[in-house]
This record gives sequence, structure tokens and C-alpha cells, in this order.
Amino acid sequence: MTLRRMTFAFALGMVLVFPAFARAESAQESFARGKTLLAKGDFQSALAAYSAAARADEANQQYMDQYLFVRRIISLRQRIDTEKDHQRWAYTARALHALYSAEGMLSEALSLGQKIHAKLNDESSAVLLAETQLALNQNAEAAEVLGALDKEQASPASRALLGVALARFGKMDEARQIAKTVAVPEKASPGVDYAVARLHALTGSSSQALALLTRCFESLPPSRQANFKDHAKQCPDFAGLASTGQLAKVLATKSKAPESGCSGGSGCANCPMRGQCAKDQEGK
Repeated sequence: MTLRRMTFAFALGMVLVFPAFARAESAQESFARGKTLLAKGDFQSALAAYSAAARADEANQQYMDQYLFVRRIISLRQRIDTEKDHQRWAYTARALHALYSAEGMLSEALSLGQKIHAKLNDESSAVLLAETQLALNQNAEAAEVLGALDKEQASPASRALLGVALARFGKMDEARQIAKTVAVPEKASPGVDYAVARLHALTGSSSQALALLTRCFESLPPSRQANFKDHAKQCPDFAGLASTGQLAKVLATKSKAPESGCSGGSGCANCPMRGQCAKDQEGK
């Protein structure tokens, strides 16, 4: 065999023996591929990509967190397909919906929200579904879901969100009527304050919207404040307040609530309190 043929044979052998070497990804590339696959709903392939990223760069906690996050989604998806107990199914489905929403997987959240509402058909499931529909700008659909609630089922939060949906697709008179009549308890939850603030912002009651937003942020522990503030920055219902600079002032509100035993980290997977707090128990 001539030297030229020997060189060619060696090169060919290297390609055949080490095909993975030619296709090797960096940790960043694996992570980016995982994000693309996750957006497509290909959870198993996304998990494999995130696993590759975490193995390639063990010092990057974000890669491991995302791997554990997707593994949690897969586990919950499997459990809602097999869970027979009604209450456990509801807890599991809500936990999965929260993960979808946190990741911005709104099409998955919408599909699951529709299943949850079809099965539970109560005020809380209506709000959960309508929130997702509003995030997708499906305002008429959200109004239909919330408008179907009986008066006995409706709450300040569901009525406020109904007003938001109506205002968004031009039924401002009806939205203003709800804003005038919706009653906010003195010690309302942050979620109720936030929902009613959205309605007042859309219907022109800026001072009431700002007051409720301030109370909402003050009553949230620091680890939960960030999520609400991030939502407020992007929520179209507060666009009018943002344009005047009033929203920026409220976003500077400090928490007056004590932090819970939760570590306030990026997820439950690596939390030292895992398995011991209500937040984690919701998915069990």
C-alpha cells in the first residue's frame, strides 16, 4: 500500500471510530439545543440535551437546574396520565401548569388549563385557564370562561379578570361597571390585589391601581416579589402606568412580609428544604 493510500485509510478510520468527535457540541450549544427542543415540546430530547450541557460544564448551576426542571416536568406529565385520585391529580396538574407558565410554554399551559377546567369546573380552574388565555391575548375566550361562572362561584379575582378581558376587546363600559362593583377584602391575597389593580389600570383608575399594586408588593416575601414585578413590567394592562413613570415608582416597593423557610432559589430541585415545604408538597 502506498503512503497516500495509507494516509487516506487512516483518516477514514478515524472518522468511523470517532464519529462523535466530529459532532461534539460545547456545553453552550447543548444548552441552546435543549431550549429549542423544549419550546417544541420534545421533552425527552430536551432532557438529554440539558444533561449533556450539565456534564460538559459541571460548574454551571444553570445547566443542572434546567436539567432538573425538565425532569420534573416529565415526571409530572407521567403522573397526571396515571393518577386516579381526584385531589392528587388536581395538585399535580396545577404544579405542572405552573412549570409550563414559568417557562413561557403557553401552548402547553393552555392545553393543560383546558383539561383542568373541564375536570374541576370551579372558580379557581376558571381563573387558571383565563390567566393563560389572557397571556395569549385570547381575550374573548377568557371572558367566556369567566362569564360562565355563577354568582356564587365568582370571586373578586375572577370578576376583576373578567373586566380585564372585556376591556381588552372593547367592552369598556362593562369593564368599568365591574371595576365600580368589585369588592376587595381589606386583607386580600397578593393575587387578588394584583388582579384588581390590572382592571383599575385598564379602566382609568390609576390611583386605585397604584395603591393595590403597592399593597400587593408589600405583602409578598422577597423571593416571590420578583415574579410579580417581572409580570407587571411586561403586562399590557399596566402600559398606561408605565408610560407616565408611575409604574417604575411602584416597582421600587420593598417587601414588608417575612421570608418563609423556602430558600427562595431558582427551583425546588436543589433546595435544602425540598420535601418539607408546602410549595414542594403541591406537586406530590
